Amino acid sequence: MLANSVVGTSHERIGERCQDYATARLVEAGEVSSLILVCADGAGSASRAEAGAKLACHEFLSVAASALTGGLSVSAITFEIARDWCDRARRRLSLEACVCGAELRDFSCTLLAAVVSDRHAVFMQIGDGAIVYREGDGYRTAFWPENGEYANVTYFLTGPDFESRLNVKLLEFGPDEVALFTDGLQPLALHYATKTVHAPFFDPMFATLRREPDPDTLRAPLKQFLASKPVVERTDDDKTLILATRRLPEHDHAPPRQ
Repeated sequence: MLANSVVGTSHERIGERCQDYATARLVEAGEVSSLILVCADGAGSASRAEAGAKLACHEFLSVAASALTGGLSVSAITFEIARDWCDRARRRLSLEACVCGAELRDFSCTLLAAVVSDRHAVFMQIGDGAIVYREGDGYRTAFWPENGEYANVTYFLTGPDFESRLNVKLLEFGPDEVALFTDGLQPLALHYATKTVHAPFFDPMFATLRREPDPDTLRAPLKQFLASKPVVERTDDDKTLILATRRLPEHDHAPPRQ
């Protein structure tokens, strides 16, 4: 598993820090292993967006991990369970708002999560950004990024209508490669005209991850890539990417980057 975030140039210019956050955990329950991946994008208009994204991710991860270690199988995760996990994260933000004397909206953030075992996967999302998974020799999005009335507006975990904005998808198989990313990478990772995944963005990165026995050594190169000139010329927003694979290098049939 590999993850990193970089601040967008539009935020750097006004002295803001990165308002994205990502985390993950491998959960063991008996003979079953499940990987939990979570990322969030703090709203640019929220005064405590950075804290909101971080707190939401940690609370969601903690609640989900506790449920899985307690015996909940990935295949048994329903919309209601996913909603309750999101509500727990939302209540954590509400508590922080009370402690700080702030408003819940000051912690506004999106939320994307994946829970993956070798037999099933569940994806959950509120707002924009995307979850991508491998199916066969290609990639699919779990959901298309959700925007509001305008292109730069989306929905947040902190919104009063968060339940109606929550998307949940169960796969009856365990995908061997999964990626989560915030909306700063949408212009590079997605093809808007066809609403498909831009495979040349993911192929070389997954191929590199498969070959590396210690993914931590790739964190710095990933950060450098996310902050590189070809990327920032396409997007000036914060960028977060999580990649997870269990494919072996000898099974790598990915085409080279064009």
